[in-house]
Amino acid sequence: MTKYTREDPEISRRKFINVAMGTTAGVGTLSLLSIVGGVKPANVLTPEKELPRKGDVLVYADPAKNGAPVALADIQVGQVVYAFPKGKSLNGSEVVKNGVPRNQLIVAKFPAAQLKAPTDVKATDQGIVVYSRQCMHLGCAVEIKPYPSKNLQEAAVCPCHGGVYDLAEGAKVVDGPPPAPLPQLPIKVQGSQVVVDGFFLSLPKDLTESEFEAQKKELEKA
Repeated sequence: MTKYTREDPEISRRKFINVAMGTTAGVGTLSLLSIVGGVKPANVLTPEKELPRKGDVLVYADPAKNGAPVALADIQVGQVVYAFPKGKSLNGSEVVKNGVPRNQLIVAKFPAAQLKAPTDVKATDQGIVVYSRQCMHLGCAVEIKPYPSKNLQEAAVCPCHGGVYDLAEGAKVVDGPPPAPLPQLPIKVQGSQVVVDGFFLSLPKDLTESEFEAQKKELEKA
């Protein structure tokens, strides 16, 4: 015959309360972790994410070139170079600003007579014009290729969604869904180098207007 031991009701109540509290605490902790885990990290501005600014030198984006300044001899009509800006950051260190897609740049060259509005011709030099490579639709990296249906020998084409920009005319949109042209970056030729001569002339894809203006003000003070 099995012998049962009667448990003190007070002990049973304490066990129930402890288990309930432990379960509640566990659910509360899990909920808190879920909330914290779901919070999007702040978009921290680090040196490699800073906007290109006056005085930055354009360097090759190709890793094989090891951050060397873009040579003028490589910038020919019909021969595009991809580059990043390199210069001093807000903390004074020398940095290649390759931390965000907007900072990869298209460096193209056209006969002067072919550069037309809305290109800011004053922001070009020796037929060299520079734009952000980040598509204004969803932020993809555009590719440079002919686009015969618009009679373009050198167009910026989004390989993902079909946006097409005319680089000789301010990178205006000539096909597809982009809502705005690629931002032009003012440059000038200094000696054998291409040097940034100001901020992007229009809002880049991955910044709000307020972020853009705030960062420009911060960099202008440095």
